[in-house]
Amino acid sequence: MTKKISGFSGTLRVFFLLIIAIFCYSQLFAQKTSEPPESMDDFFRENFPLESTLKQIDADIASNPGNPALWQTRATLLESHGKTDEALLALEKALALIPEPAASQPNQKGKVRIVTGHNYAGALFDIAKIYLAMNRREEARKTLQRAVQGDSPHMMACTYLGNIFLDEGNSAEALKYYNLMGHNLSTSGKISKGNALYNLKRYDEAIAEYEVAAHWKPELPSVLRHLGDAYLRAGRYADALNLYQRYVKSARQKKIPESEIAPVISRLEQLKKHPKSGSAKQD
Repeated sequence: MTKKISGFSGTLRVFFLLIIAIFCYSQLFAQKTSEPPESMDDFFRENFPLESTLKQIDADIASNPGNPALWQTRATLLESHGKTDEALLALEKALALIPEPAASQPNQKGKVRIVTGHNYAGALFDIAKIYLAMNRREEARKTLQRAVQGDSPHMMACTYLGNIFLDEGNSAEALKYYNLMGHNLSTSGKISKGNALYNLKRYDEAIAEYEVAAHWKPELPSVLRHLGDAYLRAGRYADALNLYQRYVKSARQKKIPESEIAPVISRLEQLKKHPKSGSAKQD
């Protein structure tokens, strides 16, 4: 339900709600036993109407143009409503107003932080997201790499970089960035990290990642398929058989095309005929 923003000192209320939203988002991200959220765009679209909220933010910017938080708030609102070109301009303005941090020690595994407010790495990450939306991948990669420098890398930038390297077939490099996330990967992040480990033939480790994703989303077809493949490679044939059966049922319920289901059915039939043999190839 859309909430109208009126009164309460204009953008002061906007900032108040933004802080609450980011705090809740951060708390969820910090949990090790529940799934971290994938995005906040839906929240902003539903709770901050573009025209009225933008009018309030712009009034504050006119009064305080040197405040990077105002420019980042403007960008967040614009991006959530699909105004990527305008959002990029606002973020570039914010970045120019934020002092670049001093050089620090190399990243330490698991040492991550949630970036909120007018943070230099946070602004870089937001810019990189827009570059990706514009299919400007090389600019996005360079910007993301700037966002993960130092001993407290921007965690979502780590995930995005991992995904870029995984798409390019560089699983070892992708894994470096997924590892920086520690326990803070979302379901899709767990699957991606599992895929990187699977590609490196580290099947038991891949299983551990897929199992967490399956715990969070027990009927998600993609995680059932990947987990079945990893079980098969690890020689856990009964587990693979069970996961493939669940995959076929779930995939058909979600109306996934039979052409995508067919390879798994082939593995399933092979396992039924020869319970202690089989092969799996990542689709």
